Amino acid sequence: MPDTAGDNYWGYMTLNYFAPDRRYAYDRSPGGPTREFQQMVKAFHDAGIKVLLDVVYSHTGEGGVYSSGGSNVYDIVSWRGLDNPTHYSLTAAPQSSWDNTGVGGNYNTYNSVAQDLIVDSLAYWKNTLGVDGFRHDLASVLGNTCQHGCFSYSRTDPNTALNRITREMPPRPGGGGTGVDWIAEPWALGAGTYQVGNFPAGWSEWSGQYRDTLRRDQNKLGVSPVTPGQLADRFAGSSNLFGDDGRRPWNSVNFMVAHDGFTLADLYACNSKNNNQAWPYGPSDGDSDSDSDDNISWDHGGIAADQRRAARNGHAFLILSAGTPMVTGGDEVLRGIRCNNNPYNLDSSANWLGWSPTAEQSTFRTFASRLAAFRHAHPALRPANFYSAADTNGNGLAQLAWFTPAGTSPDGAYWGNANNHALVGESTAPSSATRPRRSTSATTAGPGT
Repeated sequence: MPDTAGDNYWGYMTLNYFAPDRRYAYDRSPGGPTREFQQMVKAFHDAGIKVLLDVVYSHTGEGGVYSSGGSNVYDIVSWRGLDNPTHYSLTAAPQSSWDNTGVGGNYNTYNSVAQDLIVDSLAYWKNTLGVDGFRHDLASVLGNTCQHGCFSYSRTDPNTALNRITREMPPRPGGGGTGVDWIAEPWALGAGTYQVGNFPAGWSEWSGQYRDTLRRDQNKLGVSPVTPGQLADRFAGSSNLFGDDGRRPWNSVNFMVAHDGFTLADLYACNSKNNNQAWPYGPSDGDSDSDSDDNISWDHGGIAADQRRAARNGHAFLILSAGTPMVTGGDEVLRGIRCNNNPYNLDSSANWLGWSPTAEQSTFRTFASRLAAFRHAHPALRPANFYSAADTNGNGLAQLAWFTPAGTSPDGAYWGNANNHALVGESTAPSSATRPRRSTSATTAGPGT
């Protein structure tokens, strides 16, 4: 039954890092959800599919401090009742929570005892329940080097939770084999938390710069400038973010949308969020201010055909770029939820993934599946290493060459001029006998044109 009161539908307010949520289980007897989870992992592995767990060690379901009657009040459910300053980061005057998450106080990841809970639970999910890797929510909090009264991220401090889990559970090598697939959401809230491209070797990261550059190019052309050089960086795997420490193109997890924020359909159908609408499309936690106002979206004048065309362009950008494409469930059929960009608490028919797509949705699914097949068929679109280029004298094999629409090589002035809106690239995988062409275009009209 849908919960019309709204609750923790997405499970992001974790209280027990070792227990599968029994709401998903058929067998809810003691141990039943755990057995079913293991069976599910095995079934996916038998089909050649990896299982990655989305984990939240940045905060817990106990939340942060709130005011009641002029006094600071905390919920006490588990860790806070055991030892509040061990498990949570506090302000210098320890009467409040230090909050970089926006949903309550930070978990005290620099404390070795608090770290034990993180490391032990990760090892349990990996070694006992069989998952292949983890995506970490607001992962910059894992790199905090300050327990109380401040926040200071470090990529290299060996005593952070970030480096401890990397050391004790080594990443899977690039060539394959055993190890853990580590993925970071490389930001939180506040100064010093945006760390895209600054996680340890072996980590992959959600590339917020990919998302924002491509959204601006499609939806803010003429309003928020994007240069051909910026576009080329993102299409080619963002070597400027991930190549300086030996990481590879696949360490850039490219995405246009994610589970929180607009769906792919709504990105091109909404000028602003609408989170306080009536059930089943809202309200989001009863708060019209929930989630970001900065969505870099555009409704394309309300013209449905233009919205669908923009969605196809955005999805093609994603699938044809070097790096690891991340597609949110439902976007393959262009699912929309009427401009709600924070539906985490909506256990409703509007927020569920449907199994009966409309004719238009089926058409988009065909488009999406053919794009995926095209990427799979052309190794040049998923390079194992960053593309090399011939030197300025034309010596060496260029795996990727860029051209202007006139067929000439771009010079520095072209690369840096936001008034230039098109590039064509040709790329060749070293092991491929064919030369598939990569055409990347930024000619979609924006609201400022």
